[in-house]
Amino acid sequence: MSLLSPRLRIALTPGRVAVAAGRGYREATVAAPGWAGALEALAGLLAGAGLNGRAGVTLSHHFAPVHLLTAPPVALKPAEMQGWILDTLVRQFGEAGRDWRVTWQAEPPGAPFLASSLEPARLAELEGVLRAASLKPVDVQPWLAVAWNRQRRRLGRGRAWFALAEPDRLTLAGLEAGRVKSLRSVRTQGDAVAALTDLLTREALLADESTPAPVWVESVLPPLNWQGAGGGRSVHPLASGREALSAMLDD
Repeated sequence: MSLLSPRLRIALTPGRVAVAAGRGYREATVAAPGWAGALEALAGLLAGAGLNGRAGVTLSHHFAPVHLLTAPPVALKPAEMQGWILDTLVRQFGEAGRDWRVTWQAEPPGAPFLASSLEPARLAELEGVLRAASLKPVDVQPWLAVAWNRQRRRLGRGRAWFALAEPDRLTLAGLEAGRVKSLRSVRTQGDAVAALTDLLTREALLADESTPAPVWVESVLPPLNWQGAGGGRSVHPLASGREALSAMLDD
């Protein structure tokens, strides 16, 4: 871990929040599920904890939508890249996206890359909660970016699928040659295993998949048997080492 790495790691979802500092780890249930409730629960976890310094925050895809964008053909400076991403999102989602706060995963020029968007009001509210606890957010990312950086080597360079499961949402990335080639994030209801089976089937058809590629699953849901989602492909649940939201924390 770099000396500049955040000493505190935070995960926010609509229903639960988690805080990890060193070996310490705490979770809380959100009383009123949603963004405001998650911030209230986070404030409760931080109150009186005596923490200070830098904090890294991982956000549910309910709060920070993820996008797969085709990169510009030449390398851009960070400010130029931010403007290019915003222009791209405005074309897709309208002028409402002009004020979004964006983060992105650096990739070689011309390669597809992951980006995420966050409403500026939400970022300001998050910063306010952290500031009240003497913390500074230095890294605010969607779960997919954190998980991708942590698991990239394990996933290899062959064709594969990488699924992230949280309550009422699935995010599925299609991988090839060590890079994300397709991305779908959808709201779900009911059986998460069945929902992943359906999503894999649709995405495999769109990708014209001839041989079923393996699927890797990272989940913050209660323990499930993901083997039923394979549809003839090998399924590899990723152990997080702790229960529940710790899968979202970059440790």
